[in-house]
Amino acid sequence: MGARKMMALGLDIGGTAIKAMVVDVTGAIVGRASRETPASSGVEACLGAIEAAADAALEDAGLRRHHMVGAGVGVPGIVLSKTGIVRTVANLDGWSDVPLRQLLASRLGIPVLLANDANAAALGEARFGAGRGIGNLVLLTLGTGIGGGVIMNHQIVEGGNGLAGEIGHMRIEMTRPRPCGCGRFGCLEAYAGAKGLIKRAHEALADDWKRHSALHEVAEGRSIEAVDVFRLADDGDFLAIRLIDDTALALAAGIVNVMHLLDPDLVLLSGGMTAAGPEFLGKVCSFVRELALEPVAGTPIRYAALGADAGGIGAAALVLK
Repeated sequence: MGARKMMALGLDIGGTAIKAMVVDVTGAIVGRASRETPASSGVEACLGAIEAAADAALEDAGLRRHHMVGAGVGVPGIVLSKTGIVRTVANLDGWSDVPLRQLLASRLGIPVLLANDANAAALGEARFGAGRGIGNLVLLTLGTGIGGGVIMNHQIVEGGNGLAGEIGHMRIEMTRPRPCGCGRFGCLEAYAGAKGLIKRAHEALADDWKRHSALHEVAEGRSIEAVDVFRLADDGDFLAIRLIDDTALALAAGIVNVMHLLDPDLVLLSGGMTAAGPEFLGKVCSFVRELALEPVAGTPIRYAALGADAGGIGAAALVLK
């Protein structure tokens, strides 16, 4: 097969946008496009938007569908890759036991493979990013909530029900646990996700009746964002520092649990909260060394390398064997 044939479509379905990339066998993006996720979020409407994004990316690359070895799709929900069924999708209505692989293969006329979006991102980092050449790694996605993907022996670990890697919903607190967006209590996401950080910031401001923290000024002018807490912590704000330390400790507890269970060779952190920079990563690593058993306490923890492209590149990697 010629080098030109060794390209694949990587499709990353999000709640607001559908991103399409044409990716070559080295992981390089040679064409890209995006389309807005239809407001109706119905399956048929989304299929049309996925197809439109794919064709626009192909046009950007100067290629056609038959030049692709296939298409990989990252889906933000529970995916059974072996059957090609999407059981549920976060933030999209009407998605229940959808045979997405079959439907898309029929539309595109090329082979299609599916994965959960965090699993796809983990595969992208393992094949072409910060984990290149490492067979066993775990990726944590740090955004509004916390997701995760697990790669063992160079393969995605999906589990029997498609739920492997839902790291954000491991329970890290049993005493007076915080509520999580999933409806349960004490989940890692409730303590280390951006939404949980913001909630804790408001609680801390309510207790700071002497108004020592500059976060009061932020809260009075607009909604607090996670970046505000990190910025003020860098400036030495005592309350912000405490919030960031608590976040780093909670995240470290989750990472240590993953290390003790899976013993990966590398842990990667991705998502919006990684913009906090090296100081936050250093705090997480310090707490991990305190909490973890030897020898996993020395497992490298790094920021991921592919950024927002990880999901699309990883989706393409599903078919770029």
